Amino acid sequence: MTGLQSFAGQAVDFGAFQPIWALIEEQVDRHPERPAVTFDGRMLTYRQLDGLVNGLAATLAEHGVGKGDVVAVLLVNSLELPITYLALMKLGAAFVPLDPSWPEDRIRDTFGVLPAGPILCATADALPRELRHRAVTVEVGRIDPAPRRAAAPVGPDDLIYGYFTSGTTGTPKCAMNRHAGLTNRFRFMTRYFAATGDDVVLQNSRHTSDSSLWQLFWPLTTGGHTVLPVQGEFLNLQHTIDLIAEYGITTADFVSSVFNALVAIVDSDEQALRKLSSLRRLIVGSEAVNSHAVHRLMALLPGLEVTNGYGPTEASIGMVFHRVSGADGDTIPLGRPIDNCYAVVVDDDLRPVPPGATGEIAIGGDCLGEGYLGDPAATAKAFVRNPFPERIPGDRLYLTGDLGHLDDEGRLFFSGRKDFQVKIHGVRIELGEIEVAAERCPGVRQAEVLVAEQAGTKALALFASGGGLTETGLREHLRRTLPRTSMPRYFFLLPEMPLNDNGKVDRGRLQTVLDGRLAEDTARLAESAPTATLADQVLRTLRSALGRPGLTADTHFAEAGGDSIQALSVVHMITAECGVRVDVKDLYDHPTADELTPLIERRRRDGVAIEDESVLMARDATVPEGEPVRPADRSGQLRTVLVTGATGFVGSRLVHELLARTDLRVRCLARAADDAGATARVVGALIERGLWEPRFADRLEGFAGDLALPGLGLAARTWEHLARTCDLVLHNGALVNFLFDYRAHRQVNVRGTIELVRLAMAYRPVPVHYVSTLAALQDEALRHDDRLPEDYEPSLARTPAGGYSRSKWIAERYLAEARRRGALVTVLRLGEVMPSADNGYPNPVAFTHLLLSAFLRLGVRPDVATRSDYTPVDYVAARVAAAVCDRAAWGRTLHVFRAESVCFDDVLLRAGVAIAPIPCGDFVTLVREAGRTTADRELTTLASLLPTPRGTDEDGLKQAFADLLTDNPALFRKDECRRLEQRWQLDDGSLDGSITAYHARLASGRAVKGHRQVPTG
Repeated sequence: MTGLQSFAGQAVDFGAFQPIWALIEEQVDRHPERPAVTFDGRMLTYRQLDGLVNGLAATLAEHGVGKGDVVAVLLVNSLELPITYLALMKLGAAFVPLDPSWPEDRIRDTFGVLPAGPILCATADALPRELRHRAVTVEVGRIDPAPRRAAAPVGPDDLIYGYFTSGTTGTPKCAMNRHAGLTNRFRFMTRYFAATGDDVVLQNSRHTSDSSLWQLFWPLTTGGHTVLPVQGEFLNLQHTIDLIAEYGITTADFVSSVFNALVAIVDSDEQALRKLSSLRRLIVGSEAVNSHAVHRLMALLPGLEVTNGYGPTEASIGMVFHRVSGADGDTIPLGRPIDNCYAVVVDDDLRPVPPGATGEIAIGGDCLGEGYLGDPAATAKAFVRNPFPERIPGDRLYLTGDLGHLDDEGRLFFSGRKDFQVKIHGVRIELGEIEVAAERCPGVRQAEVLVAEQAGTKALALFASGGGLTETGLREHLRRTLPRTSMPRYFFLLPEMPLNDNGKVDRGRLQTVLDGRLAEDTARLAESAPTATLADQVLRTLRSALGRPGLTADTHFAEAGGDSIQALSVVHMITAECGVRVDVKDLYDHPTADELTPLIERRRRDGVAIEDESVLMARDATVPEGEPVRPADRSGQLRTVLVTGATGFVGSRLVHELLARTDLRVRCLARAADDAGATARVVGALIERGLWEPRFADRLEGFAGDLALPGLGLAARTWEHLARTCDLVLHNGALVNFLFDYRAHRQVNVRGTIELVRLAMAYRPVPVHYVSTLAALQDEALRHDDRLPEDYEPSLARTPAGGYSRSKWIAERYLAEARRRGALVTVLRLGEVMPSADNGYPNPVAFTHLLLSAFLRLGVRPDVATRSDYTPVDYVAARVAAAVCDRAAWGRTLHVFRAESVCFDDVLLRAGVAIAPIPCGDFVTLVREAGRTTADRELTTLASLLPTPRGTDEDGLKQAFADLLTDNPALFRKDECRRLEQRWQLDDGSLDGSITAYHARLASGRAVKGHRQVPTG
């Protein structure tokens, strides 16, 4: 029983039980004229809400609704929604929310579970024809308000509500909950948030999700204000942001994937960020949280509290909370149980496992629900006898099906799902329900559903066997049966299911087929011809976002399997590539490429057609006539340096080196709401990497700016101040996304560079030091017999293959032209930058980190040599800082890398860890399987970047693995850099310390997890 007591919520006596409606009535009596509920510009005060609830309760009683009834509510977001729920609570009836947008077959299935009785709805037309006689319509304007508060006596164990989840038999399950659970949850939140009645809460979850309940009613129990958004088919985060600003929202709840998208928007849009200034607290949950996104928003909005919330529908919304702090680092716990709730991690025999060991999460206490309506077998399977009555009150525990572990502090961590139930974009989906629905289609003999994972995203893949099947027919059948969130994206029609030796379906062989399809789609997307017209570009973007290279221009986005997160991806890609703002509503209103293209054309006020990428690059590489480019004074004083990209892996080390080794003042551009926020971001990056020293404070200053914006997003006064007072520009910031093309990189990496040159030339020309990459000339170096010298002319090089490399190459060509016209430009091309010996802190988005981390965690490596330089980041920073201070280096090009060719397959052996080699194909399979089973972001990201075994023999895979890294020491010279090293007495030193420190951090699990290919500027 060790550790069981430590995983218990605080025991709190809240006094005599009070139902939710009674807590709200107390606030009615205290603040009758306060705003209570707002929807679409219409507001009800507490007094008005109370009168309407009383009036509707009286009406429903006349229709025979009474205590113990379970009543279907077929409404959407509206004023009627909370009124109806409260009226049913007062009558002692339990409400069950349904969605009129569900297919009729789905609605029929739910009524097969629910008892007969009135169905509360806005219109009877929302019901299947045979159910319309049971309809009782609810409309605010038709309710007679009543002052009399008649209510049925209810106790803590009485039912209050139920929510439908998927069912393994194909029949939805309705999880019923008790008054005690919801009351306990609300009273905990009041204590946890120290609520004072001034909260304004956005009901930001769908009404068919149980998390919407606390958003609707918790603020009303404290005197706060609830705001309901208008219901829409597609996610519109811009509308959410506007609502937060309009109503001064203080508290909201986001599914993790939607939260990540929100952070991506406000991180690059200062105006949108300002609109979130009223937020004091957020709850994020429903799926694993992205630590980077959480820490990023907390940095952008100082004072914002973010809580990770966890708990199943079967347990009163949720019952584990964790307030996120900077100390959480890269792995954020689920947390600890709330008041009067308990949890334990158990093995298959319901025995508690020790801290650190993985098992199934079981929960109990006041949160526990009743079970599944009308399904005693499913209830008995999930709600089991409590084997720990001396430690956990109550006679039952709920087995969540979630895997997790406890740490030594008694905090719970999520480790994945135990069964075939999955979450995709926060929606819980039972694969068995989809399989049963498919098997109801004429001609289908058997169906199996797998989850397709690619580049960190999940989708459903349906395999169906039978005769006379077509994808169109099967898709139409499922669309009539399943919610949109459960629709498969991939369909595979087979004559027979593959079987294993036991006669069961061989899911491994199905997975191989699916992997081959994903690899084929990826290859087709990568090999597709360059887009020549706007129509082609829009269609390519939709194909890329949906992972469907065969998508036609007249295919509806949603019908092709598109979801709200992919909609965000589409509109952001189109906005970046076409230079025209497009939002999710535009995609909803124009859901095909054929419809979306004319909209974009209309928004192009100048009527200029989209340019070919090669034409665009050629123009970007040239300094226009009349552009102010003048020679800088080599003898001028060097006191202040302006640094970009200061919060990234390399950039933070450059800032540290300048502050620690020189007396220079350092000014940094960083995306933030204001200059104080920019300074805090840079300081936070230094603290996170163990590089901050208090003595730096007097010489470090941040300025809120953005490389993607005209004029760097700076006010005219700030622009002039920096231009007049900075003596050198060290440009290190960049967007790095190897999935994006040149256009997507262009604004940050090329136009941002041009803006910095303009700033350097604006007042008194000052030197520009540009941090580039050897990858910009890699393709050229590969075709040369000799190593490529530093002074090789970029304009003579062949065009790089990737969008990122192209953007760096074009920026270099622009700078070379500026240099020929007299500008003092220094180019510093970096190799493979790795952790340093002093802290071993990795670059979490680097491919080399993902690869080495996988070697250590899996205990195997591919049986092939992958070579490159291994250049510690402090090695890089020392040379870049020297080039800043050494006037003899100004105006030259330096290759900054450690000239030893290192076999990355033996790196860990140098730290004393032998990693066993296995065939490359086996390694790819192992990484993919481990990523699938553990839901680990690093492994799933690595899997998407590795070569695919499909159609490739082992020799071909070995060559592909050998090409994953570039052997820079064999391709590039570094003569100018060597001369700099000699002047500054910088030697290569040994790699042992760097490798040992990196291994120690990997082994301790402290390495920062994240995604490759993200902005570093």
